[in-house]
Parts: sequence; C-alpha cells; structure tokens
Amino acid sequence: MIYPKLFLFTLFLTVLLSCRSAGIKPVELAAEDMCSHCKMAISEKEFAAEFINHDGDAFKFDDIGCMLDYLKEKPDTKIAAYFFVDYETKQWVKSTEASFVKSAEITAPMGGGMIAFHDQAKADAAAAKYKGKKLNFEELTRQ
Repeated sequence: MIYPKLFLFTLFLTVLLSCRSAGIKPVELAAEDMCSHCKMAISEKEFAAEFINHDGDAFKFDDIGCMLDYLKEKPDTKIAAYFFVDYETKQWVKSTEASFVKSAEITAPMGGGMIAFHDQAKADAAAAKYKGKKLNFEELTRQ
C-alpha cells in the first residue's frame, strides 16, 4: 500500500522540478511597451534588452545603454535573468550566450551604441564593420 503513495509523490516531485528547471524565459515585446528607463516606446526591437527580477517582473528597455543606466541608478535591483535581442535575427538571447558590439558608429535609439548577437562570428563581423569593440556580458556591465 505504501508503494502507490510513494510512486505518486515521486511523480509529483518530478513534474514540479521539471517545470522549475525550464528556467526563466524572456517576455516578448508588445507594441505598447515603453522603456523602463527613458519611457520611450520600444520601436526598434533589434536594440532592445530586458531583465526579469526575482519577483518575475519584466523590465524592458529600448536600448542596451538604457538598461545599463537604469542599473547604475538602482544598483540594489535583484535580477534573475538578463535577455537581449539579437541584432540580426531579432530573437531573444540570454546574457550568458550573447556577444556585444559597442561603437560610436552604431545608431541605437538612445545613443547607447551597442548591439547584441548570439553568433560570435556575426559579432566579430559587426565589430569590424562598425569599428567597434566586442564585449561579453561581464565586460559590458563594467562599462
């Protein structure tokens, strides 16, 4: 009689843990979304960034620079995950899987001059094209 209960408990735990391990996902941009920092409309998706806090709230930004400025102003923000839009594919990329290019020649919405890529080779090509510097997430956040 104990075995069916143990089986059900084990099944419950497995389902619960598998849902949790799926991880945090980015929140898609909606037409009405405004930048959490500058309050401008997010109209050029290829420059967008967002983070999800520990409460599950998404903070969206129209420019990677806006997100960095926001974090400088609010350094105690507890962040669970960062996401950036790949400049070419316009798909979300986790911060740990992204490469960034910073250049004065990149015309971002608020003048941040930064774009993100999932593909390292595309980031290298963009760095050469825009005469910029390729950065990883850690280097980007130390700017």
